[in-house]
Amino acid sequence: MENHTFPREISLCLSGGGARGAYHLGALSVLEEHNITIKAISGTSIGALVGAALACGKTSTQIFEQIRSKAFRDIFSFAFSTTHLFTIDTEATVFDALITQEHFEALQIPLSIAVCDINTQSVHYFNTGDRLKELVLASCSIAPIFKPVPYDEMLLVDGGIIDNFPVEQLQHSGYPIIGINLFPSRPVASYSIFGMLRNVLFTAWQAHNIQKKALCHLYLGSPELHTLKTFSLKDLDKAYALGRKEMQMVFEGY
Repeated sequence: MENHTFPREISLCLSGGGARGAYHLGALSVLEEHNITIKAISGTSIGALVGAALACGKTSTQIFEQIRSKAFRDIFSFAFSTTHLFTIDTEATVFDALITQEHFEALQIPLSIAVCDINTQSVHYFNTGDRLKELVLASCSIAPIFKPVPYDEMLLVDGGIIDNFPVEQLQHSGYPIIGINLFPSRPVASYSIFGMLRNVLFTAWQAHNIQKKALCHLYLGSPELHTLKTFSLKDLDKAYALGRKEMQMVFEGY
């Protein structure tokens, strides 16, 4: 960081990372305590969900209460399908509590969401239109764990497959970028199904990480995140506490 004053107005990039997304909320709780104003948000997967809820006017505490609730755990069910492992109840009231707008233009904070079209193997960034919740859920649908989401002529899945840290979408926001990456360093190799999937995705995500990190005024992400499971909700409190601790350390350095 080049100066000794934390910027009062920022733009925010939130990576994907499954249940580790509670780390986002812990870090954001500290920003709120210091009255830092978020002027633009870009996110993928859980970062898109958290970003959309923030842009709808929710606080980090309100979002965390929903994500750690039984209602949120109940949205997932095993799918008896050859194409995906689990289904998400897209009509669950917990999503209505988090995402209270359908139009991007109605949001309190400009938002960009990254999704991947598996038909064309390309990433798309959405920041306009009236299908906000649908696109957020598509950005969270990592294949083949969750079912792809049909959208117009596209078949959408988690944008993190191609761009898990969509910081470039904030370059022209005019505000210093705070980037929070839930996969900041190489994980320990694992040969389980989920472990191999994580490592394959991580390899793709890290390819451009150095350049992306350079675009951030502040880049936050701890190697300790790799002690927390990506696809389990059991470590939500630990992830939240870690995010709080690391953002508090940032402010102590100013």
